[in-house]
Amino acid sequence: MPLSRHIGQKIALASALFCAAMILPALLAFFWVWFEYGLADTWTPSLLACIAFFACCAGVLYVVSKPQPPLPQDEPATATPHP
Repeated sequence: MPLSRHIGQKIALASALFCAAMILPALLAFFWVWFEYGLADTWTPSLLACIAFFACCAGVLYVVSKPQPPLPQDEPATATPHP
């Protein structure tokens, strides 16, 4: 039986895809600022930090969105004394 995602995992997957999509505009802006103003400009490392942030968020949200197998059923407690 294939595992399915519940609503929270679907939202996490959609958020992961959004974060992964936001890497491209941040990457384009990074290269534009880098070539236009150089590495000494404060926007250049800030955009690089944005790229790293979106990549880390996408990775974490994807891991959170993976469906997990159900937990095994608990066995009822027995009243056996310990030796």
